[in-house]
Amino acid sequence: MKSVDMINQITKPKERFIKEYVCPDCNMTVTQKELVIPMGPRKGETVVANYGCVCADIKLAEEAKKQRKQLQNDKMKQLFDYYSLLNGALQEATLENYEPTSKELAKAKRDIESYIDNFDGKENLLLHGGYGTGKSHLSVAVTKKLMEQGKECLFLSLPKLLTKIKETYNNKGVTEDELLEVIKRVDLLVLDDLGAEHNTDWAISKVFEILDDRSGKATIYTTNLNSEQLRERFNERNFSRLLENTKVIVMNGEDYRRKVKF
Repeated sequence: MKSVDMINQITKPKERFIKEYVCPDCNMTVTQKELVIPMGPRKGETVVANYGCVCADIKLAEEAKKQRKQLQNDKMKQLFDYYSLLNGALQEATLENYEPTSKELAKAKRDIESYIDNFDGKENLLLHGGYGTGKSHLSVAVTKKLMEQGKECLFLSLPKLLTKIKETYNNKGVTEDELLEVIKRVDLLVLDDLGAEHNTDWAISKVFEILDDRSGKATIYTTNLNSEQLRERFNERNFSRLLENTKVIVMNGEDYRRKVKF
């Protein structure tokens, strides 16, 4: 027992109290001491040690949190890239490089910016307008901005999505259930080109199966069809469900209003 005490006395560095203070960064009480190194090549050297400061621990925790967030963002991007059905022209689409060609489209861009800033995960958008007005561009831009905030998003061309679902019936890759589960869980789903899918009972029922699964979650629709054409395509009941909690943005220069003829 004595030999152990002697070893401890030999190896334990000599200490001299310097001061005690509150660390301004971690707000912990810190005891500062001067230590004399008892052994090794630095024997006899004095060092100053701070006891009680947890700044290093906080920094490590922040680094770990940052790494987890980066991994999460990487995973979301991989999911987006794997499941989203983007053509080449849309891959570079951002809010910053959308250039409205009229005051009305500039207003639509501001409305999209407001949607991003106030995103609650519940409100839907329906972007209506002719070809070339930037409906798909702005929709992709929304997904990119929200993914920067840590949200899971998907952009799906509806005709291509229905084709992809049919393909799951005949291969051993991603199953329909797996695909629909991803669509169900994401924070924002974009269904591009609504109404361009084949006008069959299967296609219409599949669209509204997807929307039922996402009840209460945000969805953005883009379409070239007006309200009468959509009502005729999906019937009155489904059309009403489509516009539930949905803000309509008309991208041909007209005013937009929620749940009104457009």
